[in-house]
Amino acid sequence: MGDNIAAPFLPAQYVGEATTTSETKDLLNEEAASAFFKNAVLRLADVNNWESLSGSMSSGFQLTDLAGKPASGPAETGMYIRIDIPGPGTHAGKGFDWVKIEQKEHIMLNEHQEVFFIRARPSEHPIQKSAGIAHFLRKEASSSFVLMRNGPSVTAAVYGRNEVPNTQSADLGDRIRNAVVGATGAIGISKLQWKALVKGLLE
Repeated sequence: MGDNIAAPFLPAQYVGEATTTSETKDLLNEEAASAFFKNAVLRLADVNNWESLSGSMSSGFQLTDLAGKPASGPAETGMYIRIDIPGPGTHAGKGFDWVKIEQKEHIMLNEHQEVFFIRARPSEHPIQKSAGIAHFLRKEASSSFVLMRNGPSVTAAVYGRNEVPNTQSADLGDRIRNAVVGATGAIGISKLQWKALVKGLLE
């Protein structure tokens, strides 16, 4: 049922891999679920705390402003997330992978159902855009971080769409790095991390 609620807000899948990682928690009643959902929204919007929610396997996440400077507070549309993936980083991203938050929405479908999501895509470094996409996936990829309340149940999910390794970088080192990262199961590793995150959001 949760997937049906989220479906209208997810990008179409047309190339590469699609992944779905989710966890559901059943509350005593809708009132309890509504309160729990509000708290989970605050957790999800607190990008700087994702690493602690995800545990020891996690990459590092830092919310930044439009100039790439570390920012505090909740994630907002147009901001960036700087990702510190274990292992070598990108030249294009000055040692990090980067995504840009393209949409953040909270939608009340009816009195029993609501959806909150943050969608991000691979991006250039905020102040080094000429170097190209600074991420191991191509710009067509997206990650949708979604919370859904359906009656007394709350579901946290991460939907990866159009996941293709970014081997088109202008920098040869980055092309090799991204090909290796993609070929060695980074998408699968991300799925393990997202599983830890969705569980952490519902604790």
